[in-house]
Amino acid sequence: MADDANADGGEEIEVGKSGGRMGTVLLAVVPAIIASVLTAGGVNFYMNQADPGANDGANQSSSDGSTDKDVDIPTTMVDLGSFTVNLRDSSGRVLSMKIQIEIDKDEEKEKDATNKLPELRDYILLLASDYSYTDLEGIDGKMRLKDEIHIRVNSVLEPDEAKRVFFTEFVVQ
Repeated sequence: MADDANADGGEEIEVGKSGGRMGTVLLAVVPAIIASVLTAGGVNFYMNQADPGANDGANQSSSDGSTDKDVDIPTTMVDLGSFTVNLRDSSGRVLSMKIQIEIDKDEEKEKDATNKLPELRDYILLLASDYSYTDLEGIDGKMRLKDEIHIRVNSVLEPDEAKRVFFTEFVVQ
C-alpha cells in the first residue's frame, strides 16, 4: 500500500520515527529560549547591583554621616490671601480661591515674601482674570493655572523661590 501512495504522488509516512520535523524545531528553539532567559536574568542581576563608585562625588557624606540628598531644609507657608476674580468669558462666572506658597524657612525670605505681597497678588489677579470657565474645567486647567502662578511668584521672589503653590480654596461660581 505504501507503493500505491508513492505512485499517486503522495508522501510516504514512516511509522517508527518519532518527532520528525517537530523534533528538529524543538532542538533548535528550546536552547535559544533557555539562552535568552539566562541572558535576561544576568543583565537584570548586573543592572541591579549597587554601583561601587556611586558615592565618589555627588553624595559625599557630611560630618554627621548624612548624604546631600538626606538634607531636608525646613519650609514654611506664606498665605497670599483670598482672590475673587471675574472670569474672561461672558457668562458672568467668578473664581474664588485662596493661595499659599511654600518657601524655605528663613526670616529674611519670609520677610521678603511678605513685603512683595502686593506685587504677588497683582500678578495673580491679572493672570487669573485671563482664564475662562472652560479653561479651568478639569484637573488640567487648574494645574495649568497653578503652574503659571508658580512661575509668576518665582519671578517676583527672585533670587529666592517658592517650592510649591497650594490652592487652599478653589470655587468657580
